[in-house]
Amino acid sequence: MREFLWDAEAGIDGGTGTGETVPGPIETAAVSGDAAAVVTPGGVVSALGTWAGAVTGLRSAEAEAAADALPHAAVVGPFSGERAAWGEHLERAAAHYGSAVTWELYDDRGETETARQIAEAVVAEGRHTLVIGHFNSSGARAALPVYRAAGLPILLPLATTPDLLADSAGTILRWCPDDRAQAVDLLAAVRAAGHTRIAVVHDGTGYGERLAGLVREPRVAPAAHPALPSGAVVSDGSGPATGAVAVPAGLMGAPEAAGAPPGSGLDVLDLLDTGDDAGDGAGGPDAGVAARITALVVCGTHVGAARIGREWRAAGFAGAFYFTDDCAVDEFAALLAEPTGRGQAHVARMRGGPETHVDAAFAAATAALTEDPGRTGRTLLAAVRAHADRGFTARGEPEAGSVGWDLVPVPAAPRTAAPGHGRGRAYDVIIVGAGVVGAATASVLARHGARVALVAPMDGSRDHATAMSGGLVRSYEPDPYLRGLALRSHQLAWGPAALAPGPYGFMTTGSLVLCGDADLEQARKGVAELNGAGVPAELLAPEEIGARFPGLAVDGVTAAVWEPEAGYADPPRTARAYRDRALAHGARLLPALVRELVAPPGADRVRVLLEPGGPVEARAIVLAAGGGTGDIAGHRLSGADAGRTKTIRYGFFHHPATAGLPTVVDLVTGVWGRPQLSGEAAGGYMAGRPVDEWDVPLGGDDTLTDEHVAYIRQGAAVRWPWLADPAARFLAGRQGVDLYTPHSRPHLGRSHPGSRVVLATGWSGAGFKTAPAAAELAAAEALEVLTGL
Repeated sequence: MREFLWDAEAGIDGGTGTGETVPGPIETAAVSGDAAAVVTPGGVVSALGTWAGAVTGLRSAEAEAAADALPHAAVVGPFSGERAAWGEHLERAAAHYGSAVTWELYDDRGETETARQIAEAVVAEGRHTLVIGHFNSSGARAALPVYRAAGLPILLPLATTPDLLADSAGTILRWCPDDRAQAVDLLAAVRAAGHTRIAVVHDGTGYGERLAGLVREPRVAPAAHPALPSGAVVSDGSGPATGAVAVPAGLMGAPEAAGAPPGSGLDVLDLLDTGDDAGDGAGGPDAGVAARITALVVCGTHVGAARIGREWRAAGFAGAFYFTDDCAVDEFAALLAEPTGRGQAHVARMRGGPETHVDAAFAAATAALTEDPGRTGRTLLAAVRAHADRGFTARGEPEAGSVGWDLVPVPAAPRTAAPGHGRGRAYDVIIVGAGVVGAATASVLARHGARVALVAPMDGSRDHATAMSGGLVRSYEPDPYLRGLALRSHQLAWGPAALAPGPYGFMTTGSLVLCGDADLEQARKGVAELNGAGVPAELLAPEEIGARFPGLAVDGVTAAVWEPEAGYADPPRTARAYRDRALAHGARLLPALVRELVAPPGADRVRVLLEPGGPVEARAIVLAAGGGTGDIAGHRLSGADAGRTKTIRYGFFHHPATAGLPTVVDLVTGVWGRPQLSGEAAGGYMAGRPVDEWDVPLGGDDTLTDEHVAYIRQGAAVRWPWLADPAARFLAGRQGVDLYTPHSRPHLGRSHPGSRVVLATGWSGAGFKTAPAAAELAAAEALEVLTGL
């Protein structure tokens, strides 16, 4: 594992900054003013970072606070996966209009179930004033009832399914034309081009099949569609069929001289998807089919439609293509690879281009929120209507004539396709785990311009250690390496007085670390280092401890490290603060479990297998999954190599003797505690005792049994005798799980030399206070992966 050194001014380096190897293990790290050094058995080595530093050029605390005060809105779309080209429209608009509204991006990957989960998470958070998205209509249909029940306004700039607003209850505005209008305009364009005999195919997706049905709808109502004649050869939806059956003329309707429906006068060969094996999805149509039609209407996603187009060209079809609107993205031409002079290809595109409708929705929402940031619900939606560049019906559809469809030529394919076409847009960095370490890492990377996804379940579960952490914060650690991380974290987060309570809910209580004889040498070194770094600390004798804190017994204690400015913070609140900063700088949330990392040697990307959903790719991975690290396959710590999970359990107690007690960590007995100054169990004192429960499943709980409480009382009463008093009332308790390593140091660094996987896990119950520095280190290493260092 690569050991990290750090410098208060220069940033982070994985060595001496000169390519040298540090001579021996790190004993300690000291900071004095703006200088930093690492002390090893071989002497003092200056930590001169080659990387610019994780805090250089970042916004001031005042600027961060101003950004936090802006109204928040959710933007949901496919920012990875095959539909990511459409998500780029939303990303660009969010960046353009980001000065007045904090747009938080959620990646639904165009997946229906993911879209529903995001809707539930957005509503549960309760801080978004409106939602722009979803792009995918099936995802929108699944999400809209969730938003509607919460009264959250929705703007749909790209979702085109007809009747999507049927139950909108006045909470939705759609900015784009729908697919029924697309079918009408597409057929009108086909007829206007002089085609008289066409075929309709789809790519086998539900989306493509629905569109194909709408294209047929002007001629035949779906419910009245007759069975195909016996022996018909049909497509399986994945490619061209070897034959086609003409719809009987009696079902077509006679064309009318005036006011004819768009499909009138067209002889349509209906290539239906029956799911049987009658068609040859891998081959092309026979020469007779290709010769009998002059145009092919292809319905589906741009990746699937491009595949069908290539297959039909390979089969000898020389006529014109008409592709539906998902193909109106820049990468489609390269995917289709249509040579010039080989027939014509057109694509249906929203009039003015999809970006026009996206921009219009963002502009109106921004104007409404800028005018009155306190607006919500129907009042906000009415203001959005007032600022819109178009009118809307009472249901929320765009007024007739304000939107429409154009058929535009597909440009010639570029001579060389950009790498990754059809694979879906990759992230720069995917961070697995949204606890405090993962969220803080996302914040650093996003503020440096990396395209970041924070991947974690959004189901409200509390399986991560941050959710159940006691939140103890101090700079002294007996381990020199962890002490270096704690000191750096003090500089980054815990030290500034303005942060009390600040965004992290920090409470100053003072901190005592009780030491035995074996701990005294490091305690003396640590006190000197802390004072040298500007962190007040002193070494107290047992009699002085007893005099200052009569509610604390000092049996077996040789000395204690006293930090008067230490205390505790609120871990879930801290993780949210870092996550919100990451989102404000463009990071995306992707709700899913990670099951496996696929990182072939020499590959330029890592493939991440998600549940639910398909795979997503990134140039680097930061694995901050805590106790779930070993459950993820495909990396060095998969399985038992990550360490062992262990239960952490503590309770809150009320007794008069707790008055004035500080935060305490006892290296002699292993117990720990702190006062609870606000919130749940306010006025109580938290006491925890180590438990010998290993290899436990992930999870968190607010309920302790009587046996749990008795165990804590019995062991912790050695240090807090009042716990044995029956008058000491139990108020509440918590238990969670963390990942413990054999050496009690975290896995922090690349999985192996040259790896694209960065580890930031295995905190052995002590990760919260060191999280800011750990995140800085993990981010620095991920940036090195991106730059090829």
